[in-house]
Amino acid sequence: MRFISANQIFSGKEYLPTNTVLVVSDSGLIEDITTKENVEFSNIEHFEGIICPGFINTHCHLELSHLKNLIKQQTGIIDFGLAVIKHRNEFSAELQQEAMRLADKEMQTQGIVAVGDISNTNESIKIKKESNLYYHTFVELIALNPERANLVFDTGKQLLSEYTKVQLSASLAPHAPYSASLELIKKITDDCFQLNKPTSIHNQESKTENEFFNSKTGDYLRLYETIKISIDYFKATGTSSLQTIISSLNQKVNTLLVHNTFSSKEDIEIAKNVHQQLYWCLCPNANLYIENALPDINLLNSSGCTLTIGTDSLASNSNLSIIDEINTILKHQPNNSLELLLNAATCNGAKFLGIENQFGLLEKNKECGINLIEGKTGNYSVKKLA
Repeated sequence: MRFISANQIFSGKEYLPTNTVLVVSDSGLIEDITTKENVEFSNIEHFEGIICPGFINTHCHLELSHLKNLIKQQTGIIDFGLAVIKHRNEFSAELQQEAMRLADKEMQTQGIVAVGDISNTNESIKIKKESNLYYHTFVELIALNPERANLVFDTGKQLLSEYTKVQLSASLAPHAPYSASLELIKKITDDCFQLNKPTSIHNQESKTENEFFNSKTGDYLRLYETIKISIDYFKATGTSSLQTIISSLNQKVNTLLVHNTFSSKEDIEIAKNVHQQLYWCLCPNANLYIENALPDINLLNSSGCTLTIGTDSLASNSNLSIIDEINTILKHQPNNSLELLLNAATCNGAKFLGIENQFGLLEKNKECGINLIEGKTGNYSVKKLA
């Protein structure tokens, strides 16, 4: 039995009174939350820093871990995507498995307890099955041509079954507005509603995404030309990508919008009016790596968006660390509070994944992970206590 206190304890929602003590079993279960007056002083472990629940990484691509340090930075989303297509299958299965294993271990060391992970294959199943982390896998589907929606959906359901038959939590997810038709998005999110599972979609990661939808211009034309896929059937909608797709997302499904780098105030307001179960994921290190741009987090927050935090992949990041994502935000947009970001990294992420009964909050009878945050603003580090 351990009795743990710190300068500050953040529950996942708020800071607890300064005399709070966590009573923690050897297995990491919070058996009680009490005060210093109720515990023998010599038994209390006091830490300098901030204690919070284990982190929830709501957006990762474990399958791309072997691409670390391989793709050039700040080339823009099109050249980044083309590089991923070019290099992802150049390595042996053994090397890819080892890279995923190391990435999984890194996340555990960095105080992450649960992950929303994008997968296009079954290659991560073994790692996830053996991991101490909780994984929810988003089986990602791609087909902008509406005529391919049924075929791609059926293929995705087969892959999904490979995860669920080994008791791994999973659901389908469309890749992005520019790579999934409205028909496919609707089929996917309706399926998630039937299964009571969340879904995820990359959103407005680049300026050219909105150009593509507004006027069928911009760099996405080069992408499809390079990979030799005709998009003659695609018609410009005269509005942004998010405004185009929002009504096709099932409104009763927890839906993660990932990146949001170029989401406008109008986009946000329209999306929130249509869909009440949206979560807005921040992946700042990947945004800087690919586009050298960041979303307006103050705008998202002031608009009432429910924020979460992800790391994206090692193809677009130097590590898989939620605390490093928080440091990046505080360095570039310092008016955001640590409290806001810790809430995004814990409670909100758990709610999105539907695992708030186990993770995201320091509460009695939860084995949610306990992290110690040390250091100063913009230069925090994390240590796993339980």
